[in-house]
Amino acid sequence: MAKKGQKNKGMGFAIFMVIYAVLGLAGSFLGLKWFWGFMEGYEASRPHVAIDAYMQKLSRDRIVESCSGALENVDMNIQSEEECLGYLYDCVRGDFSYARKASACTETSQTYVLRSGDLVVGSFTIEAGAEDQYGFRPWRFVEESFQLPDLMGTETISVTVPEGFGVYVNGVQLDDSYITNQESREFEILEFFYGTYDLPELVLLTYEAGPFLNAEFEIEVYDLNGKPFTMDENFDENTLIAVTDTDKINKLDTFLDKFIDIYVVFAGCANDARFKNYERVIQYVVPGSNLARRMEEALDGMQFAQSRGDEVEEIQVHHYIQLTDGKYMCDVTYKVNTLGHEGVVQTTTNVKMIIVQSGNKLLVESMIGY
Repeated sequence: MAKKGQKNKGMGFAIFMVIYAVLGLAGSFLGLKWFWGFMEGYEASRPHVAIDAYMQKLSRDRIVESCSGALENVDMNIQSEEECLGYLYDCVRGDFSYARKASACTETSQTYVLRSGDLVVGSFTIEAGAEDQYGFRPWRFVEESFQLPDLMGTETISVTVPEGFGVYVNGVQLDDSYITNQESREFEILEFFYGTYDLPELVLLTYEAGPFLNAEFEIEVYDLNGKPFTMDENFDENTLIAVTDTDKINKLDTFLDKFIDIYVVFAGCANDARFKNYERVIQYVVPGSNLARRMEEALDGMQFAQSRGDEVEEIQVHHYIQLTDGKYMCDVTYKVNTLGHEGVVQTTTNVKMIIVQSGNKLLVESMIGY
């Protein structure tokens, strides 16, 4: 009997030890669990943990994709989508860093500025959440914002040129859809003749293109002859309607030399041969024109004003301008040496005249001094 009781007593102790061990292990497990939960809560309550997690997920693709919405406004006729994306990738190179933006931070919210190299590419914000069972407030990422102010700002280019000129941006010619304004005005050199003749007007077209990414843009303008053109303070608008055909210029020069020589002799009534001088010069004038009538009416007064001789020293043609087919405006300055009672006197005359093609010859239709 005694041996049996001792045996039962030994078994009870073993069971107790097992239970004790189990309870000890359970207590240790719960203690460790509480400890690790405490440590995790503590770690989560430190802002840098949320920041590090965010920075690990940050990538060039993420930034470029977020900013690519602005490409919807880009003029894809000039900058292709591939060029734009390539440009953004070139700018957002990685090497990300962040800096705390103190002015935007509170006890429960912190905002950081993001940089790619030296370039600011956006910002992100973390916030402290509600207290956990350990009394810690875990920080978590809440929002981000990407913007490339030095790159994504768009711009529109504008250039005004005479009608017919070619405008190119980065090698792409702008068509009529890029014209935003058209202005017409008279050529100053033709001001005396508007209202009397059907004359051309200067038409200026304004082209606007864009917006683009803020890349480098090359704007090229070509004139009517396909030559590079710059419209600045040195631009002479009269060159747009000037005669450039060499054969026409030579014919006009030959005619003008003869006419001015004969006209100067007539106007000075050289040698008191006014009728003879008139008969010679009138052959170079359009019959029935105002100029022809004025010359005829001037004959009577010429008997009181005559020179002993007139010599054209210099003829300077400023422009031959094509008005219509067979009609030209000539802007000319000529110098005349006149022999009078007191010797030789030189006079300078500025004249604009209309020269017309009549059959196979040229005639003067109008003359205006200025």
